Amino acid sequence: MGIQKQPCPNTKTRIMDTAEQLFTLKGFQCTSIKRLACAARVNQAAVNYHFGSKAALIEKIIDRRLRPINRQRIERLEAVQQAAARQGCRPRTEDVLHAFIEPTFALTEIIQTEKYFLSIAGRVFSEPDDAIRSILILHFKPSFLLLFKLMKAALSGLPEAVLLWRLHFVIGALAHCMYMCGTRLAVPDFFPLPDNADTMVKLLISFATNTMNAPYYRENENMLGFDSLEY
Repeated sequence: MGIQKQPCPNTKTRIMDTAEQLFTLKGFQCTSIKRLACAARVNQAAVNYHFGSKAALIEKIIDRRLRPINRQRIERLEAVQQAAARQGCRPRTEDVLHAFIEPTFALTEIIQTEKYFLSIAGRVFSEPDDAIRSILILHFKPSFLLLFKLMKAALSGLPEAVLLWRLHFVIGALAHCMYMCGTRLAVPDFFPLPDNADTMVKLLISFATNTMNAPYYRENENMLGFDSLEY
């Protein structure tokens, strides 16, 4: 019996896979449609036919990767919410953070090419182009609002503005881990990457839990400036 060959990805998938690699290595602005078409071994007309524009291509890439991650996030966050309601208590901070953070890295064990998307998503958080950043925020917002709602229930004594600041710090740490996990950049010996995603997730959740649960001192209230977040 002959060895069965793995089916080649169709043109649309090959363009997206190639774009993920180029966006990771070259950035969004330096990746032209011409360069992408050459690397994907298609003509520019094929890129325009399937996506219409670079912005639309970026949106499709984000959608295909973030949709399953966000679905898992929301399912797990809702499970934490329901468990707390059954027990008649507030949700635990660590359980909420685990439900939000862990799905980000769990699916990367299944799809090898998703390592490039981790870097892209981490990069987008600091992307100066508002149009590109707004695409990620649009996909990220539903799960973040549920995260905020549960964290507000878990830490009911914490002023909302402080809660938002701390969540911003946690998301910043998450974005950094996504970028580092995706690029596998060489780092000095004093800052080694964990051997696997599980170790990194545990360290990140521990850090985030302690950040969110840290004592708050009322004398700092004059520094607060966030308006209420509506959901």
